Amino acid sequence: MIFKVGFSKDTHNLIDGNKIILGGINIPCDKGVQAYSDGDVIFHSLAESIFGALGLEDLGQNYNQKTMEENFDSSTMVIEANKILSERGFKISNIDLLIELDSPKLTDWKIKIKENISNVLNIEIDKISVKATTTEGNFTNIITSYSNVLIYKEEGK
Repeated sequence: MIFKVGFSKDTHNLIDGNKIILGGINIPCDKGVQAYSDGDVIFHSLAESIFGALGLEDLGQNYNQKTMEENFDSSTMVIEANKILSERGFKISNIDLLIELDSPKLTDWKIKIKENISNVLNIEIDKISVKATTTEGNFTNIITSYSNVLIYKEEGK
């Protein structure tokens, strides 16, 4: 078996708004994410961690203001990353995500986020971990997602 690991981090500023999108799930709150895309930090870091495991460029090389429409759906990046992964004969072993955000609390949203990621990537839900932490009030104006992905394929394939 051939194993590869990818890691990525994505951070955006928080602004006044009415929702945050995480893993494709709309989370109602009094905040929004300042971004050219829909600002989904989970999908940004997840796609980039898959690209990293495959030895590819970072997100900014392919998804930017020259190549994408404003407010584009970040799931397109994850779907494309998964397509490339499959074309190269790899599968996802597991995904480990950590979201850093002071509010809103994500306890009630984590399972929905996992379910949606499972559906988007067409993998078992038990291959996905979604954890949340805060900055203890030190950085209340940002949201960050950290992603680790382990991919594998059988040798000779």
